[in-house]
Amino acid sequence: MKTLLSTFLVLFFFTSGYFAQSFIGIPFLDACRKMSKCDICNPKYEEVTKYFDSLEIVFNKKDHKGDQQSLALVELKVIESEIERFGEMYSVHMEQISPEKVIYGRLLLTKFKYLIEYIGEKDNKVYNINFTDYENYTSFSGVLEMSALIDEIIKLNISESTNKYLKEMRMKYFNEAGVFYFIDPSQDLWYDQHDVTKISSSYKKKENNVFLAKQFLSDEESTGYVPFSSFNALSVGTAGAIGKGTWMGVEGSYEAVEYTQPFLLRHPISGSFHFRGSLIGLSYLWNINDRTKQDFLFHVLSWKHPLININLVQFGLHRGITDKEKWFYRPELGLSYGIFKASYSYNLTFDKAFRPNTEKHLFTFGISYPLVRLGAYY
Repeated sequence: MKTLLSTFLVLFFFTSGYFAQSFIGIPFLDACRKMSKCDICNPKYEEVTKYFDSLEIVFNKKDHKGDQQSLALVELKVIESEIERFGEMYSVHMEQISPEKVIYGRLLLTKFKYLIEYIGEKDNKVYNINFTDYENYTSFSGVLEMSALIDEIIKLNISESTNKYLKEMRMKYFNEAGVFYFIDPSQDLWYDQHDVTKISSSYKKKENNVFLAKQFLSDEESTGYVPFSSFNALSVGTAGAIGKGTWMGVEGSYEAVEYTQPFLLRHPISGSFHFRGSLIGLSYLWNINDRTKQDFLFHVLSWKHPLININLVQFGLHRGITDKEKWFYRPELGLSYGIFKASYSYNLTFDKAFRPNTEKHLFTFGISYPLVRLGAYY
């Protein structure tokens, strides 16, 4: 009994991580994943709103020929020019909060987001590692510039909540732009053990890696925010099928989930699609026209996201067509969006004698939500 308890405790602490996470959680309620209030993102000053509305009008009037990155570079020049103009204003550097200070902070944050989401790499500096060649990536100069941008906004001291949000944003950037893993691609011991001496000494400029590692750990300690978004979960939902009859039921599965926001198909920082992979699942359906007919199904290794639902390894048992259960194979292929799915399914009963009494072609649909997180975010 003691051995079993010790094993459970080791598993609990190993999977829950060091900070803000527990072994079991409800993803949409997890406080560790919720970012703080950002007062420069939703400013209370009317002057700030009018300024950025006018800036948007300027952008809309510019020539829209060319790719997105070229357009972003043109707009970035305007933003940098405005940053320089507001940076020279006396009111920006006073202790009290002013509309000019909020505008300046918002411009800096806009530049930060432009460099991550639209530009990625400029003037031999890489801001988003996902946008470059991993094998040739050697410098953190762009990342250091991004971190300094966040520090510059924090120095404005707009509000305690905003400062916390900015640190959370930096952690989110480190993780989703690939910085976290490039601090030391060979191991994550510097993070797991909070020991930056674990960072490999093979780097030419190891001090940059150590600086960024310390920055990440410091932001984590002061905010309690968890920037990682992937997790394993127990998903529950409803399922249905329409063929000769109409079938309704419930389903549950154990899934690997890429992101806590199920309707966000692609993340603006990483550019990656957000998938949901069901490792194993069970379903129970009954024919609403004849309750004596029931189907029990189980599947392994299905994909629900993004946009495509693939469930090729699904088997089950028919009940109610004879005294004995009959095995069948039922693959699905169709569409998926967030928690919804709709597919075509072909039902093949293995016992040929009973095939005429069972469904053959089905339109299947369902709703499934990753309700309970098991283990830590990763």
